[in-house]
Amino acid sequence: MLSGKTQHVLRRARRRAAVWIGRRHRDQRGATMLEWTLLLAAIALPSYFIIRLALAALVGHYQLVTTVNSLPFP
Repeated sequence: MLSGKTQHVLRRARRRAAVWIGRRHRDQRGATMLEWTLLLAAIALPSYFIIRLALAALVGHYQLVTTVNSLPFP
């Protein structure tokens, strides 16, 4: 068994840890930044890849049109 003083020190350490964890759990200072990060990940990143895909399709179409326009008349 642990001595009375050791048990007291352990109880204080547990209590301090619980208080520290509780404060961190209630702390919402970074919530706004997290929300903006999630919005960026959910909207901006997929939009970037969709725009790249659409641009590649437009470039391919432009190449096809210029090729057809360069053909001689029959």
